[in-house]
Amino acid sequence: MTALAASLAALLAAALLHYALARASQRLPRWLAQLRGADPGPHPPGQRAAALAARLAQLGVWLALVAFVSERIPALHGARDLSAGLLARSFRAPLFTLKDAPYTALDLLALPLLLLGVWLAVSALVRGLRAWLFTAAGLEEGLQETAAALLRYALCFLGALVVLQAWGVDVRSLAILGSVLGVGIGFGLQHVANNFASGLLLNLGREIRPGDFVHVGSFAGTVKRVGARNTWIQTHDEVAILLPNSRFLEGEVVNWSHGDPRSRVHVPVGVAYGSDPGRVRRALLDAARGHPAVLREPRPQVQLRRFGESSLDFELLVWTRDPRSQFTLVSDLNFRIEESLRRHGIKLPFPQRDVHLRSPALEEVVGALLRRLLAGEGVPAPLSPGTPERAATEAAAELPGERGPEEWSEDELDDVVARMRDGGGVPIEDRRHLFAVYPRCFVGREAVDWLVRREGLTRGEAVVLGERLVERGNLRHVLDEHGFRDGHYFYRFRP
Repeated sequence: MTALAASLAALLAAALLHYALARASQRLPRWLAQLRGADPGPHPPGQRAAALAARLAQLGVWLALVAFVSERIPALHGARDLSAGLLARSFRAPLFTLKDAPYTALDLLALPLLLLGVWLAVSALVRGLRAWLFTAAGLEEGLQETAAALLRYALCFLGALVVLQAWGVDVRSLAILGSVLGVGIGFGLQHVANNFASGLLLNLGREIRPGDFVHVGSFAGTVKRVGARNTWIQTHDEVAILLPNSRFLEGEVVNWSHGDPRSRVHVPVGVAYGSDPGRVRRALLDAARGHPAVLREPRPQVQLRRFGESSLDFELLVWTRDPRSQFTLVSDLNFRIEESLRRHGIKLPFPQRDVHLRSPALEEVVGALLRRLLAGEGVPAPLSPGTPERAATEAAAELPGERGPEEWSEDELDDVVARMRDGGGVPIEDRRHLFAVYPRCFVGREAVDWLVRREGLTRGEAVVLGERLVERGNLRHVLDEHGFRDGHYFYRFRP
């Protein structure tokens, strides 16, 4: 009974330690990020490393539990020794012989581990050289990447040869095999080799550098890294695009940051016919004057491009030093242009069309209408604006659900938060999870159910609405570990 009680106690302790390690792997990276004063976000740095370390520690805990229990129970002790002996003999049994040298399963396991050790050691060495030597030498980021890649591959190749020679493989015999396989591998990996060579040329030529704002095909963004096979571009939407290096050498690439970072931004503007072109020019220059991103030299210009179908088409030309913010600059200038045009009394155009109807049946329709009027029947009068009938007609004409939650206004969001918090809203009460109690919170799934039932949203739209409320600060996860999710997650309204 004493051995059984000790085993049960050890099992409970292992379960608690397993849970503690799992929670620590989730919270430790967040705590470290907060101590450094950084925003941890949903995926703090070091989270994957902490999760891997926790998994290894949990495996060690359960192996230690098995060893502890087998020592206390004689039947398990004998089974453990028998299993360990069989496993040891199976790993030490010779599998094949190479030049009178027997090789076991343990040797086959040791070879990839040794090669992995060589790779890790070389990676650590190259990383240290890049952090200390290359940076101290003043090499640019692209040259550092190229030198580090070449040094890494060369050292790994030499290390692999040393390991294979020590393992008993005559590396001279691999030359014939390599020459035979080289042709086939060359045809199969020609695109990989092309991208690798293109990456070396890009880093050596320095036409594309990290930090440049480029336009490649339909993608525009900032170059983050020029790697061995592909280049990482981050768009304005914070989306990472991995483009093959060969695309930068085989196609047209617009590099807005190459050489002089200044670039000219075109803002097309159309005004109504009859507007004074001189007044339009002054209004556009007033809109550009004073914007912090617009350079004074070269000066902004206004050009009359064409006489359009319904408008006089002007174009405002301004210069900026930050090409990656040109889309934001165009939007700001459009706001300022609209305000300046209203201030100068210049009207914006609208499409105008003259419609001529020629149909033999038109005279019959007009004649029938005149006969009805002469007979006293009359025609239905249009509904006057402001009447209940007109309001009901307009309300019926509107399509429900045209706007999703991502387009709701701030007042609409405040209203739905108030409805969620009142007596008929989501159930707010103390919740229990394992050994912790979270006061006055609600469950994400129940909130989604309430939004679907009371607001007529789909479950996907309800999750989008919850994410907007989290971003606005109306509600948050009780541990600040998750965004809004349709599941058994606890959330709390902010006061």
